[in-house]
Amino acid sequence: RILNFSFMPPPHNGVSLAEKLLLLLKDWGLDKKVMCLTVDNASSNDICVDMMKLQLKLLCNGDYFHVRCCAHILNLIVKEGLKDVDDAVSKVRECVKYCKGSQVRKQRFLESCKLCDIVYSKGLCQDVPARWNSTYLMLESVIYYKRVFSHLQVVDSNFTYCPRVDEWAKIEKICGFLKVFYEVTCAFSDSKYPTSNLYFPNVVWVRLVLKEEMESSDAFMRNM
Repeated sequence: RILNFSFMPPPHNGVSLAEKLLLLLKDWGLDKKVMCLTVDNASSNDICVDMMKLQLKLLCNGDYFHVRCCAHILNLIVKEGLKDVDDAVSKVRECVKYCKGSQVRKQRFLESCKLCDIVYSKGLCQDVPARWNSTYLMLESVIYYKRVFSHLQVVDSNFTYCPRVDEWAKIEKICGFLKVFYEVTCAFSDSKYPTSNLYFPNVVWVRLVLKEEMESSDAFMRNM
């Protein structure tokens, strides 16, 4: 339940946030009943939490007071990883742009689908730079039409963006990696009550995937 919704005038620094939250908690008589505070990873929130710890009488001595937003952390991890995105993903982006660039190209793409005996059941997704999940959806849609793009490269001399065989392997690997983060983010977002029994197994799953990828990369480097 929303206990309070209040206008927050500038400045939005850590000190001002802490003062505002403390005032609201005291107004509701909750300043001695606080267990934790969930915020994203902005530096101003760190300062806010530190100040509130000094002012409040917290349960468990405040050991569990500062809870960071899991969805925001996942978003930061993926965005950082996509900064050094592989050239193969850039090719995929150009493939989608080309096929959606005109009605003639789209029709040629649909004809290739028929010739490759692939049902056009899902549209090609163009990703948005600010939304990493759209990159995953783009890769997923393009992988489904992999044979169609290979055929299109043969029949359309202007289409020069089709990934090579080794690049398709990279694309599938990146897509599989992003799928984990996409499904976990959906699990967080779909529930109105993302309690520990929902988010903790997903956090562990992400940790295991990251660990596995790091170990496989180390093994690959040792064998080179």
